[in-house]
Amino acid sequence: MSTETQIEVSRDPTGLVTRTVTSQSFAWVDPAPNCRSYRVTQADGVVTRVEEFFDDNPPVYSLDVATSQEPIESHPYFSGLSPNDREAWSKWKQNSSDPALNGWDPGQHGDATFQFLYYLWQRGITNYFAPRIVIKCTTLETSEPDASNVGKISATGYSGNTGSVNFLLTGLSAQQEGTKFRVTREYLGSANGTVWEASLYGSQ
Repeated sequence: MSTETQIEVSRDPTGLVTRTVTSQSFAWVDPAPNCRSYRVTQADGVVTRVEEFFDDNPPVYSLDVATSQEPIESHPYFSGLSPNDREAWSKWKQNSSDPALNGWDPGQHGDATFQFLYYLWQRGITNYFAPRIVIKCTTLETSEPDASNVGKISATGYSGNTGSVNFLLTGLSAQQEGTKFRVTREYLGSANGTVWEASLYGSQ
């Protein structure tokens, strides 16, 4: 029989909570099978056993939002441009004298949205800063994670406001600790105002 002499609870840098239990006895006692780690020492006839357990842990989230420069015509404001206009715009940007344009001139386009695009272009505004969201979620699980879901559209479980985007599971790492697995999943948000296409990526 052993006696608990000390209990310590701590939180590691990833946000997971562990409980460390120190016990003493006069004879060897096997460590608990579900402990994360343990250490046993013996001195002066007393056996000291230090066991570390994971406490009940909710998912731990981290959020990283950065921006990337994207072509101005890819801004959601211009999502209504027709495929023909986009094709002509692309050719005109590369070579305004391209014979394939048949005299097409963006300055003479009658659509107000397209006129605004041309106005920005004339002012030298050819790109815009698009926010991209990365969410990481660390959990404790009782079985090996399913790596086949990497590369698929997935819900993150994150309850904060991320705008009109969906997420792709882009990374997964796992480490077994005792009888549990510490699993970190990384999700990449689609560009603002767009979504990852299920026909290309599938979903969980």
